[in-house]
Amino acid sequence: MTLLNSRLARLKAYLHANLKDHGILRALFRNFYQISANSYPEAYRSNHPSPYFVRKLHRKYKIQTILSVRRADTTGAYLLEKEACEEQDIKLINHAMSSRQLPTIEDVLTSKEILLNAKYPILIHCKSGADRAGMMSVFYKHFVEGLPISEALAQLSMKYGHFRWADTGKLDFFFEAFLDFAKQHPDVSFEEWLTEHYDREALDKKFKAEGWANIVVNKILHRE
Repeated sequence: MTLLNSRLARLKAYLHANLKDHGILRALFRNFYQISANSYPEAYRSNHPSPYFVRKLHRKYKIQTILSVRRADTTGAYLLEKEACEEQDIKLINHAMSSRQLPTIEDVLTSKEILLNAKYPILIHCKSGADRAGMMSVFYKHFVEGLPISEALAQLSMKYGHFRWADTGKLDFFFEAFLDFAKQHPDVSFEEWLTEHYDREALDKKFKAEGWANIVVNKILHRE
């Protein structure tokens, strides 16, 4: 049952999505890119899609699944996206993750399962399309296309608005910890490292962010 069952509820949803959640800014810059290589299942990334953009994704790109790395909740941005997906018969999957915390083992394994079993073409998004969408895009390139983490890591880049100097740099730190380990243990796969060697708590204590970068990310850009 939709919560957008009155004009007032719909108005509040649009106000939230466009003003508080910065939908107006996203309409000016979608941060939309294709991440899939030729011959692989088509995958795209962007910031949070508006209902109009969801319809365009279905019409122009034949999107079958939208994978949101944001929470499923009662905010206007989510409710409008959910409604638009239902109207276009697009499967909406919410796999909430953090851009400021190291991923858990379960986070990563669930991401792999979703990406390997989803119907394609797929859109991956977070709020801004920079950090969590980037991390999930790395997972797509590695788990679906089989690209080495060292090459897949290009999906976490300033090209997409990702700041590695703020707390959002924990995502880079996570992958780079594996790459450092792999230099001494080249026969250990990323997934083996994750499940057998990854110490999330110890790694978290080693990370240091730059104060100025957190001001940019948290106070100016208002990233999640």
